[in-house]
Amino acid sequence: MTSPPEQYKVGYGRPPLKTRWKKGESGNPRRKPKRAESIVDMVDRLLLSQVKLTLNGEVKNVTALEAIVSQLQLKEMSGNPRASRILLRYRAFASQHAEKQFQLIFVESEYMRALSSATSGTDHG
Repeated sequence: MTSPPEQYKVGYGRPPLKTRWKKGESGNPRRKPKRAESIVDMVDRLLLSQVKLTLNGEVKNVTALEAIVSQLQLKEMSGNPRASRILLRYRAFASQHAEKQFQLIFVESEYMRALSSATSGTDHG
């Protein structure tokens, strides 16, 4: 390797050595301030955080949301009406926001009747 020349030539693309950024130093030391976390992001982060849940003496790591639903189900089974109402609301919300699933609908036609009679008449034994 060659060592830099004794006399460093300052010019285009070659700033003075004193003004160069030090290794690991940012070009923007004040940085853009982080934006405040929104309520939705905070709730998502908290509900998806891992917690320890003990069921029947067995410790499991689950998300906070799973732990909440599990506790609500236990309370609902013990007859707690408030837990039942909350779970009903959750189920309604989940069904409204669930991803659409593929649904196959057979339309009755001559072809389908013929296919049905043909397959029901065969014996697979």
